[in-house]
Amino acid sequence: LLLAVFSIIAGFTYPLRPSQISLISMFTIGLPGFLMSQIPDHTLIHGRYMSNVLLKAMPAALTDFIVVASLVVFGEVFDVSSVDISTACAILMAIVGFMILFHIIKPMDRYKTAIWLVCVAGMTLFLLLFHSFFGITGMSMRCIMLFVVFSITTEPILRYLIRLIRLVNIGYNRLRDRFSERFS
Repeated sequence: LLLAVFSIIAGFTYPLRPSQISLISMFTIGLPGFLMSQIPDHTLIHGRYMSNVLLKAMPAALTDFIVVASLVVFGEVFDVSSVDISTACAILMAIVGFMILFHIIKPMDRYKTAIWLVCVAGMTLFLLLFHSFFGITGMSMRCIMLFVVFSITTEPILRYLIRLIRLVNIGYNRLRDRFSERFS
C-alpha cells in the first residue's frame, strides 16, 4: 500500500510486477506458512492476536517500503532503467521476506531450518529457471551497484525497526494499562 501511494505521489512507475509479488509471497509467506502449520503446537493463542500479527509484520513492511522506494529514487537519479529496478526491487523484497521469516520462526530446529533453506532454494531456483515468466532480467552495472548497497542496508534497517516497534508496543501497553486502571 505504501509503495502504491508513493508511486502515485512521486510520479514513479510502480516497481513490481504482479508475477514478482506472487513469487515472493509464495516462498516467503505461503509455503513456509503451510509447512509451519504442519508442526504440532498445542499452546493456546493468548493476548491480542491480530495486533501481535500486525506488529510482527510491520518491520518487514516498513523495511520493504524504505529500501524499495529508495532504490526507485536512486534508480531515477542514476538513470537506471525501470526494468532493471523492477528486478532489483523484487530480489530486495525477497531478501527482506527471508530475513523476517528467519526472525519469526525462531527458535530454530532442524525442521524449521529445513523449511527456511527449502524456501530460499526454491526462490533461487525459480529466479534462475523461470526468470522471464516473473519479469526478472539481467541488471546493468549501475543497478547491481545500487542493489548491493541497498541489500547491505536491509539488515540494519529491519533490525532497528523490529526494536523500535517492540519499544513502541511496550510503551503503548503500559500507557493502556495505566489508562484502564485509572478508569476502571
